[in-house]
Order: sequence, then structure tokens, then C-alpha cells
Amino acid sequence: MMRALTTFRVHRLFAGAVAVTCGMLLLHLFPRLETELFVGGAARLASLLSGVAAVRMDEGWALSFSGQLMIVTAACSATDFSLMTAALLGWHFSRWARSTWLLPAAAAGALVVSVPLTLSINALRLIAVAQMHCWVIPLLPSVYGHFLHMITGVAVFLPALIALNLLLEIYGRPRVTFRD
Repeated sequence: MMRALTTFRVHRLFAGAVAVTCGMLLLHLFPRLETELFVGGAARLASLLSGVAAVRMDEGWALSFSGQLMIVTAACSATDFSLMTAALLGWHFSRWARSTWLLPAAAAGALVVSVPLTLSINALRLIAVAQMHCWVIPLLPSVYGHFLHMITGVAVFLPALIALNLLLEIYGRPRVTFRD
């Protein structure tokens, strides 16, 4: 019993690290992925979910919330969150890999699944930040604006990672069956 609790499985670390490394390599080799896929996809999804128009501009994508223009730039791409999600998914997907040869498939699957998750959660973050800029941030001194903008993103991304890990821990474990 104690051995099972203290055994560290290196293959899980390997799958997560491969997913992050491949993701970083793809973002480095194809820089338009950040602007076109992550920024554009999140802005268009936020537009779809909130009912506002998304317009392509030189700096990024523009969304108009309550008459206030919000520009979604490369700083809003959430590529770091995507890499964290890929590492977490690679860690959990490696549980299903029956052999070492399937670990790259687990890493690739984690990288693929992390993209729509990131786009969805980043779209929710964009809507939350826009609402903060409409309703809360104007009521406070301007010194707090950047901090509240950042902390709103943390308040969306961190619980999303925790919830994803919880779901994978609860529903991703192999079921133990007791037979007579």
C-alpha cells in the first residue's frame, strides 16, 4: 500500500513535458497561430456568446461592450494557459497509455484537446473582463484598473484549471471492480 502511494510515475511527467514542448515549438514556428487561432478564435467565440460584433483590426480584434470598445490583442491570447492545460491533460492522458510507445499519442491528444478548452475559457475571460470594465473598474481610481483586469483573468483561469483537474481525477481514473 505504501509503495503505491510513494511511487512516482515518470511517464506522466514525460507526456506532459512533450505536450508543452511541442506546443511551444508550434507557437514558435508558426507565430500566426497566436494571433489567428487563439486571439481570433477567443474573440469570435466571445462575440458569439455575448451577442456583440467582433471586428478584425490591425492590433487584434475589437469587441464593443455597452458602447465601450475592447481590443483583444496578442497579450490576450492565453497561449500560456493553453500550454498549462496541455501539460495537465498530458499528465492525465498518460494514464490510459498502455505502453511507452503510446505516450506521444497521449501528448498529441492533450495538445489537440487543450486548444478548444483554451478558446472557450478565454472567451469567458474576455466577457468577464469586458463586464468589469463596464461596471466595476470605472467606479474605482484608475490606478486599480490594470490590477483588476489581471485579477479577473486569474479568477477565470485558475478555477478552470482546478475544475479540469478535478474532473479528470474523478472521472478519468480506471474503475476498480470487485468480482466474486
